[in-house]
Amino acid sequence: MKRKVAKVGKLRLSPNEETTLLKEEYERRRKLRLQQVREQQKYIALQIRQKVKQRREEQLRQLEEALRAEWQKAQDEKMKALEKLYLSSLRAIGEGHRQAKENEPDLEALAKQAE
Repeated sequence: MKRKVAKVGKLRLSPNEETTLLKEEYERRRKLRLQQVREQQKYIALQIRQKVKQRREEQLRQLEEALRAEWQKAQDEKMKALEKLYLSSLRAIGEGHRQAKENEPDLEALAKQAE
């Protein structure tokens, strides 16, 4: 009786069962590899998106700085031009009075001529 039990414990798979198990193991490993590759692709795509976003933000920041500097320069130039105009206007105020005095008729000379 012991011999029969010992032989039963050493059962072997049929060639069809063995082939089926090998195919299932192959498919399981194939699916696992596909999942790993997909996860890697997702991670790589995420990194690429982050780098593109950072690059875009950096370019926007540089553009903002350049535009701000250009605007500030234009504002400074306008301010200097307005200051010059203001100072020339202040000088012109006194000039008008001086010209009026120069063109003022000499009343005494006119009175002498009239006599």
